[in-house]
Amino acid sequence: MERRQFVKASAAGAVILLAGKAVQASGPDNGPLRRMAKINSLVNEDNPTVLEKKHVPLVTVPKSVVKGKWFQVRVKVGFMIEHPSKPAHWIDRVELQVGGKKVAEIINVAGGITSPNACFNIRLDKPGDVKLEAVADCNIHGTWLSEPVYTRVT
Repeated sequence: MERRQFVKASAAGAVILLAGKAVQASGPDNGPLRRMAKINSLVNEDNPTVLEKKHVPLVTVPKSVVKGKWFQVRVKVGFMIEHPSKPAHWIDRVELQVGGKKVAEIINVAGGITSPNACFNIRLDKPGDVKLEAVADCNIHGTWLSEPVYTRVT
């Protein structure tokens, strides 16, 4: 094989390999990787769309918590209407973020039999106001970010 043919074949192979990785990363079975796509959120609180009503997570947390003590954070997917969760349309992942960083998540591997809601038991060690958010992945309608909520750690 001549050098020129070898270089062309190598370049073509690299392009095919990279294209395959891009398709794999965005596939429907790669829930956590889907986050690289657009993240949806509530656009107009006074006039939410039907998709927003069923997909934007609602985070419920106590107004204040004691430093170092466990407490519950509840996440309901669908802040106005609970997500329908059917065998072909479900929430495959719910992530809890504290201060913008992921601290916990649940993965639902089967649709229709798993709840679109989650409950996390966490504790915080630094005093002050702390921002909590949730991210939910719908297998059909993509990734959704909650409105932030705050708790005071004392």
